[in-house]
Amino acid sequence: MGRWFSTHLSRRLPVALGSLPSSLLIVGGLALTVGLSGRTAQGQSASSWNKRGQAAEARQDFDAAFEDYKKAYTKAPKDIRYKTRYENVRFKAGAAHVDRGRVYLQGGDSGAALMEFTRALEIDPGNQTAQQEIDIIRNPKAAAPPPSSGPNSRRDETQQKIGSVSGIVELKPVSNDPITLHMVEDTKVIYQAIGKAAGLNVLFDPDYTSKRIPVDLTTVTLSDALRIVGTISNTFYKPVTTNTIFVAANTRQKRTDLDEMAVQTFYLSNTSTANDATEVLTAIRNLLDPSVKIFLVATQNAIVMRATPDQLLLAQKLLNDLDRAKPEVVVDVAVLEVNRDRIRQLGIQLPQSFGASVTNTSTTSSSSSSSTSSGTATTSGTTLNTLAHLTGNNVAVTIGSAEVDAMLSDADTRVLQNPRIRASDGQRATLKIGSKIPVATGSYSAGAATGLTSGIGVQTQFTYLDVGVNIDMTPTVHLDRDVTLKMKVEVSSHTSDVTISGVTEPIISQRVAEQVIQLKDGEPSVLAGIMTQQDSLSVNGTPGLGELPLLKYFFGSRKTEKQQDEIVFLLIPHIVRESVLSRLNTRAIDTGTSQSIELHREGGSAVSSDSADADAGPSAIQPASTVTAASAAAAMVHPTPQKLNSNLPSDLPQTTAPIGAGGIATAPPGGPFAQAAIQAGARAPIQFTIDPANNTQPVGSTFQTSVMLTNAEDVFAVPLQLQFNPAVLQLVNVDSGPFLGSDGQAVALAHRDEGNGLVALSARRPPNTKGISGQGTVCILTFKALAAGDSPITMVKVGASDSKNVNIPATGSQAVVHVK
Repeated sequence: MGRWFSTHLSRRLPVALGSLPSSLLIVGGLALTVGLSGRTAQGQSASSWNKRGQAAEARQDFDAAFEDYKKAYTKAPKDIRYKTRYENVRFKAGAAHVDRGRVYLQGGDSGAALMEFTRALEIDPGNQTAQQEIDIIRNPKAAAPPPSSGPNSRRDETQQKIGSVSGIVELKPVSNDPITLHMVEDTKVIYQAIGKAAGLNVLFDPDYTSKRIPVDLTTVTLSDALRIVGTISNTFYKPVTTNTIFVAANTRQKRTDLDEMAVQTFYLSNTSTANDATEVLTAIRNLLDPSVKIFLVATQNAIVMRATPDQLLLAQKLLNDLDRAKPEVVVDVAVLEVNRDRIRQLGIQLPQSFGASVTNTSTTSSSSSSSTSSGTATTSGTTLNTLAHLTGNNVAVTIGSAEVDAMLSDADTRVLQNPRIRASDGQRATLKIGSKIPVATGSYSAGAATGLTSGIGVQTQFTYLDVGVNIDMTPTVHLDRDVTLKMKVEVSSHTSDVTISGVTEPIISQRVAEQVIQLKDGEPSVLAGIMTQQDSLSVNGTPGLGELPLLKYFFGSRKTEKQQDEIVFLLIPHIVRESVLSRLNTRAIDTGTSQSIELHREGGSAVSSDSADADAGPSAIQPASTVTAASAAAAMVHPTPQKLNSNLPSDLPQTTAPIGAGGIATAPPGGPFAQAAIQAGARAPIQFTIDPANNTQPVGSTFQTSVMLTNAEDVFAVPLQLQFNPAVLQLVNVDSGPFLGSDGQAVALAHRDEGNGLVALSARRPPNTKGISGQGTVCILTFKALAAGDSPITMVKVGASDSKNVNIPATGSQAVVHVK
């Protein structure tokens, strides 16, 4: 059609086409091409669109797969296959946009995140997660929708009332200048003097009787001044408003009467079993006052607590320490079994037997007028007369067979089983690869019990044995990255059968190793090595001659057989997730006296017993190693080594989650570590880049890529985790860059290939040295181009720490290598 149209058009308008401007010809040609291609696209069948959708889904291009399946379903709406695939990929495409939006949101790009959430809602209007994220971005202070006049108006009004409830009172003094006070006065006078210096109103309990005390303060903060005076005078204060405090005698009764009580709900993030949540609840309950009301809501995985603001903050701190992601271990188990049977038989076997027998043979004849006959008859009896007339025909000789042996048999069997099992810290994991074999365990006759013997047979009971490779493992991950494994590895097989009392039972051969061992991360261990060797020698031949040194092979046959059976269990643990502890988790904190819990804050801000985190809700107590949806999205974009896809996306946004020394994410931006960094001085994040960002290399070439760092301040250690396509690139070497060693100090660089293109790097300066500031090259990666294609080099996890071992916020990037 297209060919005829173009030919016909050229014949009808030869002059017109020549007279038209070239730009109009180009536009007309493009319009004609688009029209023809659109007609061709519309002419595709539902099956063609379905195949295109399957190809796009295999590439994990869910947007294209969604459009293709949608067209296939539109053309054939009655085909259940197209509808099923269309609905399935709709969910995948919407979830992919939600995860990508969360990654953008984690990186601080709310505009791009909003576009991703909106696109997810367009694809899947029923995706409530996308709608919630959109509401949070557009109205971060209150994710709930505004009140309406419909049926939900009462619920909206309730939400407004709940939101209007004020949090814990926080003191906001007019002045935070250091206080210097030298006087011996009445306690009330001293409190009033401190209140005037800070711009606070001071009220006293009518039951309190003041006394004269000496006070000698020089340049102390407001909170320290109030605490010192309270200690000397045995008083305490509580904030009433943002600029008013109430002072009373520090007695148990007054504490009970005047301490403000608050209610907070803490949501647990890393408790997988009811016992985990119960242990956390028991620890908090035993450390706080018995009067504190605390309750575990197991269905919501939450702890509700009513206590003083200081007790709530202490519980929040304990949750941050205890509610942590459990470390996980992947154990590579290699079971190698080698069976070898070598047989050698050589020699000449002469006849081993000789026999002779005597037979009695006689000849008879007869004649008649009509015929004559003759014959031979053999009798078994032997007489003396017969012996006298023996001939060669009367003796039968029997000689045994002789043979020449020259045989060599060598059978070598190797069986390798390499299962991999992953388990959480302290959780039992089992892996069974094989089959179940029934084994009779007993039988009974139902007729014997009922008195009936006819029509009722014998009932046999069976049990099933697991035959194959059975692994039972319980790992324990220690803080120093050692792994204790309580393991039982069993390799069994069905070798033969035996009949016992008329019942055929299988014979199971097994090799079992059960031990408790402690290994380092990546350290191989031979769990059990069992070797059986059997040598046998058999000699057949002529006695005497068959034993002579030189004649034994001519008058005898020697058979030598060597059997070897060896089995080896090899274990290699790999820590794939850590529970990274920081100084916030391990340091001791001041909790006041044994009579009451009173927290003291560094920095000297004169706040009440609460903090900004207390009003922040559950998000303020997220544990350092909580796995967020953003990290799950990054894991889906860059899958684990077991699920790596060759078509990695090239538009991954920057990863901003700081990681610890072991290469494990410690906290998302905005979490407790980021808040601590902001409180310490609002440190700007350092930036990691890969140079060059766009590189083209021929197949077979070797090239280098640098990891650059900018905006660095006191950088002491840099852990990284990179991902590339192993089908396109091969990592040859990792060298240290000049940045961390720019002052002449030696830099410890270590890298570990996690497999399937995932590599973990760690560069660290010597202990007791200062960090490096500025910018430069951290490390240099040497790659080899294996095959044609594109490979992103993506920073899956980035991070840094300073000389005080405090995490520094960091952002990462990616590069693309084109191999042709």
